[in-house]
Amino acid sequence: MTLTLPRTLLDRIPAPSSAALISPLGALPPPLMEALVARATQHLLAEALEDGSLELLEGRVLAVTVTDPTLRMRFTLDRGHLRSAHAGRADVTVTASADDFLLLVAQRTDPDTLFFHRRLRLSGNTELGLAVKNVLDTIDLSWMPAPLKALLDRAADGVEQRRAQSGPASATPR
Repeated sequence: MTLTLPRTLLDRIPAPSSAALISPLGALPPPLMEALVARATQHLLAEALEDGSLELLEGRVLAVTVTDPTLRMRFTLDRGHLRSAHAGRADVTVTASADDFLLLVAQRTDPDTLFFHRRLRLSGNTELGLAVKNVLDTIDLSWMPAPLKALLDRAADGVEQRRAQSGPASATPR
């Protein structure tokens, strides 16, 4: 059974902030948080994992830093599956605000635009960083249950509305 909410009802629900959506992750022990995020990311990047676009990550460590609120996670690719990586130095780090990561996942902006506006930052191994950035453009939302997709869309709407009200400097790049 699929639950769908009428758009008019969704419009009445205040848009959750990206910080409100991810803050609960910060309360979890890092290994559990990373395992949950790795599992969700495995779904989001299924196509890229299947076609080998992330082979460069095999045995290497990818650090993801979310700013505002700050969350740090580390992952590796192990036989085609994203896993939490606890040991070793990160080979590449991807950093962006919670709002920008949310817009990426919701497919409201693309990684190249964020990168060129210096809102998506890469450090460490350049080749690996560019491969990860390019894969961010292949996010697949088809697996996502309708209520979760509706929540994601509503949160992305809220980010775009707040940025539009703040002026052109903070507007969502397209």
